[in-house]
Amino acid sequence: MNAQVQPTADAPLEAALFEPVIAAVKTHGNALRSIPGVLGVRPGLRMAGGELTPDPVIVVLTQPGGRVGDLPMEVDGLSIQVREAGPLEIVEGLSPLSMWEGLLPEAIPLIHYTPPDPTEVALAEIRANAITCHVGPDSGWATLKPFLEVAATSLTVAMYEFDAEHIIEAMTHLGAERPIRLNMILQVSSNDQSIEAALRESWGSRLDFARAVISGPQRIFNSAYHTKVAVRDSKAIWLSSGNWSPNSQPMIIAGDEPFLYRKGNREWHVIIENEALAQMYEKFILHDMRQAREAGTPEAAVEMPDLLLPLSALEPEAALIQDHPFTARTFAASGRRVRVMPLLSPDNYAHEILKLIQAAERNLYLQFSYIRQPSSEVFDEIITTIAGKMQAGLDVRILVSNNQKTEHTERLVGVRGWRPEMIRRQTSRMHNKGILVDGKIAVVGSHNWSSDGTQYNRDASLVFYSRPIARYFKDVFLFDWDNLSKPVGSQPEVTPMLAPEMGSIPAGMVRISWRDWYDE
Repeated sequence: MNAQVQPTADAPLEAALFEPVIAAVKTHGNALRSIPGVLGVRPGLRMAGGELTPDPVIVVLTQPGGRVGDLPMEVDGLSIQVREAGPLEIVEGLSPLSMWEGLLPEAIPLIHYTPPDPTEVALAEIRANAITCHVGPDSGWATLKPFLEVAATSLTVAMYEFDAEHIIEAMTHLGAERPIRLNMILQVSSNDQSIEAALRESWGSRLDFARAVISGPQRIFNSAYHTKVAVRDSKAIWLSSGNWSPNSQPMIIAGDEPFLYRKGNREWHVIIENEALAQMYEKFILHDMRQAREAGTPEAAVEMPDLLLPLSALEPEAALIQDHPFTARTFAASGRRVRVMPLLSPDNYAHEILKLIQAAERNLYLQFSYIRQPSSEVFDEIITTIAGKMQAGLDVRILVSNNQKTEHTERLVGVRGWRPEMIRRQTSRMHNKGILVDGKIAVVGSHNWSSDGTQYNRDASLVFYSRPIARYFKDVFLFDWDNLSKPVGSQPEVTPMLAPEMGSIPAGMVRISWRDWYDE
C-alpha cells in the first residue's frame, strides 16, 4: 500500500516523495521494459477520475492499441499504473530519471549568438498608444491582413512557420503590386525553399531572404528560431504567439463561423503603431539575418512523422459554439501612453519574467502550449517562484494544451510543489504563450516555457503595463478557463496515432502532418 501524502499550502510535495519509486524503477525497469508491448517505465502520480492524486506510482507506458504481456500489479510494494504512450512520448522519449530527482543535468548549451552593438540598438522600455489587441482564431487574420496590405516601403518579417496558403498568396500578391522591400528570416523547414521561390518570383531583387541557423556546431540559437514578428515601414509592428500557419492564422468568415475553436488555435496578437519599437525589433531581425549568413548554410530540419486522426475529431458538432467572438480592440487613449517593455531571448526574457512573477501579489494567470521541467538556472527559479505563489494562496491559474507531456505535469506537481487544482488542460486548440499579473500587466509573445524557449532560442514578447489591455486578455483567458478546459489529469478527447510511412489509411482516419497537430 502506498503512503498517501496530502499536499497543503504549507507542505507541498517534494522530490523525496519519489525516492522509493525511483529506486524501484532503477531496480526493476529493465525487467518491465522487456515485457512485450512495454515502451517505457518512469515514476509518476496516480491518475484517478481525471485528477492527479498525490499518490506516487510506477507508470508503465505501452504500445498504443497493442497487446501487452503479463504485468505485475505492483513491485516493491509500489503500484503500477499502465497507460498508452502517445506520439510525443514515442517520438521524444522519456526524460532521464535524474529529472525526477530534482537535478539539473544539462550544461548550458553552446550557441554562437552575439547581441547587436548596443550603440546601434538596445532593448529599452518605450511609451506607446495605438495598440491593437486581438486574438485567434476569432480575429487573427482579419486584423493581420490589412496590416500587411498598407505597407508602403518595406516589410521585415521573422517567422518560425510560414505555410498558410492564403498568407503566401497575400504576400506574393503584395510583392507583385507594390515596389516595396521584403526582409525575411525563417526557421529552416521542409517548405522553406518553395516559399522562397514563390516570394522570389513576385518580389525579385527586392527580397532579402535568410534561413536561421538552429542546429549544428555553428548554430546561433539552440533549437529554434521561434519569433513571430512583422515590422511595416519601420513604423509599426505586429507581434504574436502564432505562426503564419493554417492553425495560427485560419481564414475566419465574420459572422459565419460559430465553431471557431475547431478552426484554429487560441493565440494572442498585438499591433503597435510606434516607430521606436518597430525600428528596435527591425534592427534585431536584420542583425539575426547577418549572423545567419555568417554562420553558413544551416542543416536541414528533422522531419517529423505524420499522424493519423479520427475523422470524427474534425466534426464541429463536438465543439463549443462561440456566439460572441472576441473582436480586435485598439487602445489609444489620448495623452495616456502605455509602458511597453520589449523582451527577446536569449537577451532579457527570463530575468524580466522572473521579476514580474516575483512581484505578483494577488493573481497570476498563465496560458502556455506547454510547460517543461527546467534544466537551467533562471527558468528553474521561475518554476520555484510560481510554486511559492501557489502555496502563498495567490489566485494562480494555468492553462496548458494537449502538447503538455503528462510526465512534465507530474514532476511540476510532485517534485516542484505546483498545486494540480490550479492547472487545467485546454480542450480546444491552443498555442498561446501569455501571462497576466495582478490584473494590470499583460505579456504577449512567442516564448514557450522550456529552458530553450526562455533562454537559448530566439523568441520575442512584449510586456504591457496597462489595466485595460490586461483586462482585454483576462476576459479571453477566463472564457477559455470556464468553457474550454478540463482538469489537467483528464485524458484528451482525441489522441492521434503515428501514421505508417507507407500503406493505406484505415477507415475512419485521416492523415495529418505532425505540425498540424503539435503546433509549436
